[in-house]
Amino acid sequence: MTCILVIDDDTAIRGMFVRALRPLGDIEEANGGAPALRRLAARKFDLVVLDLHMPLVDGFSVLESLSAKGALNRDTPVFVVTADESQQARIRALRRHAIFLLSKPVNLAMLVSLAESSLKKAASRATPVPPEKPQTEKPKKD
Repeated sequence: MTCILVIDDDTAIRGMFVRALRPLGDIEEANGGAPALRRLAARKFDLVVLDLHMPLVDGFSVLESLSAKGALNRDTPVFVVTADESQQARIRALRRHAIFLLSKPVNLAMLVSLAESSLKKAASRATPVPPEKPQTEKPKKD
């Protein structure tokens, strides 16, 4: 079953994302960067939705840990949600590990659509394609 981790220090925003994404699979929540790092080290997720600006351990630190060699969720897609409109923050997030940047307030329909697309793409990559049977040529009759 699909599992999504939603990381945001704002309870109301986190709840809104959880309700919107719940039809896509199991949802786990982290109310900040430190609890998120513990969850990301303990379990493989199919998608992470991450706020950038949180107290103590921010989203950039979470992105750094995901990019580390050998990280359990190194290949997990990350959607960054932020109110930070600065080009510098956006570039920094995309260079670290983020695949999408969504501005707050987030269009929930857009979030769900991007999540569905990303999860389907990941599932199709994970499904092995059976090898084709080699075709043998039949001798030609003259």
